[in-house]
Amino acid sequence: MDGFIECAKELSKMAQEAKSQINISKLKAIGLSLSGGAQADSQARIMKAFETVDPNIAEHIYICNDTQGSIFTASPHGGMVLIAGTGSNCVYITDNEKTYSCGGWGHMIGDEGSGYWISHKAIRTALNHEEGLEDAPHSIVELRKRIFDYFDLKNFDEVLDIFYTHYRKAHIAGFTKEVSDAAETDPLCAHLLYDAGLVLGKHVRALINRAYAETKEDFETVDIVLEGSVFKSWTRLKQGFIDGVRTEHLKAARLLRLKETSALGAAFLGARHANLKLTLPHENLVEVLDTLKW
Repeated sequence: MDGFIECAKELSKMAQEAKSQINISKLKAIGLSLSGGAQADSQARIMKAFETVDPNIAEHIYICNDTQGSIFTASPHGGMVLIAGTGSNCVYITDNEKTYSCGGWGHMIGDEGSGYWISHKAIRTALNHEEGLEDAPHSIVELRKRIFDYFDLKNFDEVLDIFYTHYRKAHIAGFTKEVSDAAETDPLCAHLLYDAGLVLGKHVRALINRAYAETKEDFETVDIVLEGSVFKSWTRLKQGFIDGVRTEHLKAARLLRLKETSALGAAFLGARHANLKLTLPHENLVEVLDTLKW
């Protein structure tokens, strides 16, 4: 319970600061967009922690997961968020907040298209080629050099140390930047990023197809909020993404990056669930990375 108490203390502190800044004694509503916030058990434990820490924090409290805050910062009508940082996840939320999700299963069984996945795939591709298990589609010379330099290896046997003895997930995921830098001139690294784009596009396609299966309505377009450092390599991901996302039920997509905090979307949802009206300048809170049609 201590972790939830500490969380409630920090949230209470932020709420008190907000009330002080606008000179009010109580908040009508508060929206909390938190990792794992959609789980009923987590919501109950946070609410119980508030009873201990700050029972009067607000008249209404709405708790949701972190993806909802991003989506409703970008649009009042729902949409999609695609995350590709160290891990990956994709969530589609309708206007009435029905949720579809794909991915988010962690690096052991999922996180396809994430920084960790790209780095792992790069190392595995080089190892497979080196041992003769499976030929890489292009020369591994540049990739091999970058693996050895980044991880300070003298030979491939030392890879065991990276994954088993001194395992650092974020450090492994960070090798994706090396892959991205090399992709400008190296066809193998470019191929790895194409594959990442492909599988990320498939996340979107999976959710569109699942939504269509229930509603029997095609999508003219969908707004997709992109989050995570992998999208810094968008130009290298783009063609794979297009190939992966293609479905007869979606004709176009607008890819967005948030310019402001997703806490705005959380506040919007907090107000909505308290039957209050909060108007946000949604279009001014995002920038359009790309618009795709097929």
